[in-house]
Amino acid sequence: MPDQEPVRSFRELSAWKEIERTVRSQDVPACRAIKAPSVWHEEILSAVAHMYLCDSGRGNDGCDGCMGWSAPDGNAPVHPDLIVAGTPEKAAGIDACRALVRELALKPVAAKRRLGVVAAADKLLPSAANSLLKTAEEPPSHACLLFLMEGDDLLPTLRSRSHCTALAIPPSTFTPLSANPMPANDAEWLLWLERGEGKDDVDIPLQLSGWVSHAMRTGAGLEIAAQMEKLRLLVEQKRLSRSMVCDLLILTLREDLPFEHIFGNIW
Repeated sequence: MPDQEPVRSFRELSAWKEIERTVRSQDVPACRAIKAPSVWHEEILSAVAHMYLCDSGRGNDGCDGCMGWSAPDGNAPVHPDLIVAGTPEKAAGIDACRALVRELALKPVAAKRRLGVVAAADKLLPSAANSLLKTAEEPPSHACLLFLMEGDDLLPTLRSRSHCTALAIPPSTFTPLSANPMPANDAEWLLWLERGEGKDDVDIPLQLSGWVSHAMRTGAGLEIAAQMEKLRLLVEQKRLSRSMVCDLLILTLREDLPFEHIFGNIW
């Protein structure tokens, strides 16, 4: 049996392709839960929101829903019909969950519908989770509720009301590159540079993906894994010179400078 190609993104998974199919066909569950590694959560949120808030479900066709996106002051894009409670690192409290419920009930502003997203849903306190029960059971007719989670601790009453999908990396798809950790000290970083890892013939996003995979498989450095995943997305989405990419890698991963201070005006 030939070796499988390594999974570099959740977009390659059949479970994700099924999510895309349901959104684009307008066959969207009123309440959905997606379980995936937390380093993917921001990109999953963005991808689902762009499709769901698009009139056709494609996410980039210039319809009124798509035109509603904006990026104030160089920050992450926002949409008036996207309501998010919590972050991948910290679950929302009861006040934020109640605010999401109130906002979700309002009529859409730019798109034809509204999307409510609860980040780190498996980390919700019982009081916050219970405040979402009624909306999870019967969201407004113009809205959908999405739970993003990494573990299996979503409140059972919320899980029973949700269409659940797991986006997991099959262990058999890892290659030797995926097992390699990122350089751990000055000598290893110097060797990485001397080997020409930052030159034009090297796929840096693939290498970053391997570092992320190693961190996730070993259970060590999940915070640094999240930083590496953001770097990978940045490298893939922006036209950055190889020398700039190498500088960013050293500054964020070796020198441990705050990620948001470096990238605030690049995204």
